[in-house]
Amino acid sequence: MQKVKVLGVVGSPRHNGNTAKLVKKALEGCASVLGVETEFYEMAGKKFRHCVGCYECVEAGVCVFKDDFQDFVNRYMAADGVIWGAPVYHMAIPASMKAVLDRLGNSLLNRFVTQGREVPRLSKVCGVLTVGGSRYGGQDMVMSFLVSSCLLMNGVVVSGDTLLGNYIGATGYTGAAKELSLLERCKSKDAVLQDEEGLACVLNLGKRVAEMTKIVRRGMLALEKELPSEYFYAWGEL
Repeated sequence: MQKVKVLGVVGSPRHNGNTAKLVKKALEGCASVLGVETEFYEMAGKKFRHCVGCYECVEAGVCVFKDDFQDFVNRYMAADGVIWGAPVYHMAIPASMKAVLDRLGNSLLNRFVTQGREVPRLSKVCGVLTVGGSRYGGQDMVMSFLVSSCLLMNGVVVSGDTLLGNYIGATGYTGAAKELSLLERCKSKDAVLQDEEGLACVLNLGKRVAEMTKIVRRGMLALEKELPSEYFYAWGEL
């Protein structure tokens, strides 16, 4: 049985914080599905320059900046499915994660356009999750942005079971730790573990991403001779 890989990406600048806990829980859900491998990736502690619009990638097919972005792209391209996790920062995702997504879109587009080929249709299955300081602390804004980003990258976006409480993704909040003050909740790196509803949604989201990843990947392989090559681009083809 051919295995598929799901990459869990933590966009928080805090190492092993609440977002990381949620992504790990989602990957537990993925790993419970037969034939699925998982990989955990944190952006915390890594260096990512922001896109400066130099257009060097249009000519060279790669980003001009040499930092941790290249390693991330390799991991992204090797994955069949991706779970994106981000905390709410000013009603949006953290700056470092936005920098990565900006450069990822430009690099993937120009990597193959410079070769005279079509834009890749990688069809990676995606799930999104987020955590805020309260139950309604901007999570919808973050999920909407991440879903839009996944669609822009030709991803196949799935959610968990609606009756369980999943919407367009899964959310958690640190407010469940009622014995802590607001400041203590903000500083805590595991307050989200007391949000039982959020954890259940995240676990369920991981299972659904894993299941759909298997479905999409096997379908693509079964139809490989009938589909255009844009579905099967590899990053090292330049």
